[in-house]
Amino acid sequence: MKYWIILFTQETYEIVKSKSLIGVRSNVWKAFSESMKVGDHFISYVSKKMTFDGFGAITGEAVFEDTKIFHEEKWFPCRRRVRFEKVGLAKPSGDLFHGIPPFNAVNTGPGNYLMCKGGFVEVTKKDYHWLLSQIQK
Repeated sequence: MKYWIILFTQETYEIVKSKSLIGVRSNVWKAFSESMKVGDHFISYVSKKMTFDGFGAITGEAVFEDTKIFHEEKWFPCRRRVRFEKVGLAKPSGDLFHGIPPFNAVNTGPGNYLMCKGGFVEVTKKDYHWLLSQIQK
């Protein structure tokens, strides 16, 4: 089992929550389809709001779909089903990223780093559970 922080814009996050479906661009298909697995856990990070808003689990295999469901300007054809365990936390990220490798060793903001990595970054089980405890306070 792996643990992830997944980046969302506010607009995309609303669609993800309503459809229980995440998506990424086709240029990260390999990492998305091979690294992430059913049963993995994630924490959602909403970029413009700079908040951790929810957490859940990956429930579906990676699929490539050409139906536009997110929005017209951005198409995320690489998709997986997810189940949210909790949403609506709206916990400001503040300094929380500074305690988590690799975020504490890069020279860019966490949103930029996540975007450069395709929208998702693996973290250790220990760091995941630490972050989960912080965002549920």
